[in-house]
Amino acid sequence: MEAVTLGAMDSPNPFHTPIPPAMTADGKVIPSMPVNAPKQPPAPSEPKPEAKPQVDEVLSKIPEIKSSDIVEETKEDTIIESRSQEGMPSYRCEFSGRDIFMAWPWYRSTNPVTAAVCFSLGQDFGRDKLRQDMSIGDSEHGKNRLINKFLQTDAKWLWFIDSDIIPCIGRPHWMRSWVHSAQNIGDVPLQRHILHRLIGSGKTLIGGAYFGRQEKSFLMCSNQSLAERAKEYEDAIVEVDWVGSGCMLVHRKVFQSIKEKYGDSLKVNSPNYDYDYFRPFDSVGGGDAAFCKRAKESGHSANIDLGTPVFHVGYKTY
Repeated sequence: MEAVTLGAMDSPNPFHTPIPPAMTADGKVIPSMPVNAPKQPPAPSEPKPEAKPQVDEVLSKIPEIKSSDIVEETKEDTIIESRSQEGMPSYRCEFSGRDIFMAWPWYRSTNPVTAAVCFSLGQDFGRDKLRQDMSIGDSEHGKNRLINKFLQTDAKWLWFIDSDIIPCIGRPHWMRSWVHSAQNIGDVPLQRHILHRLIGSGKTLIGGAYFGRQEKSFLMCSNQSLAERAKEYEDAIVEVDWVGSGCMLVHRKVFQSIKEKYGDSLKVNSPNYDYDYFRPFDSVGGGDAAFCKRAKESGHSANIDLGTPVFHVGYKTY
């Protein structure tokens, strides 16, 4: 055995493994050619084809095409490849063709089910439709940095999802197995897909309905009378003064309108962004309320989807 092993490199079949004969598709054995078989005489040479005309001769016979005869096909929001000063593809180029910018303003440990949901969303929509990006740091600055990146692309939708948010993505059994709070929810609400619902609402600013990360917490929006309807997962989209940005979808028109309305008043000197969309008005109201108020004053109302379960992770999942 040692000799066989040492000579393995010298033999095509050192362990004498049975090699089946070559066969055709219908199972007939193809006869093997003997090693010392006489060479077959060469086949009679075919007559050489007539010499083909030279390339220049062919091109000279093609009628000249004028630029006015060419009809260029244009596509809406065509992506023009751009490069950085170093010759690398720009951020806009890297985001080419994607309609949805999934933004993660994550600044602490991320819930594993949130990460699994984000991974599944990437599979649902595919790389040609959705792309994710992250900003590590506090929420307000993180969101502004992600908005700045979003506006460098041609994507239509920016979707914020916080590190402790678990939205429904149309998989009832999967959701019940991973989220304890989902075990007593019926199939119909859990079958709803958060992005299908938010985009399908036709609203330029809309958020999912979720509660705070503690017992008997508030619904994260301005209208607390909607809390019981949200707990029943009523199939309704309702306008509110503000909605939490932990699961918020925003069309790019909203940011453009805010800039037109507020001009240079929200400009900042920051290395990662130059406009503060989430700047609070005072110490009482937060950045989410301030952003929604600016959007409303710029022509875009805030809305909340009461029908799709969105879970918030704290000491347990709420």
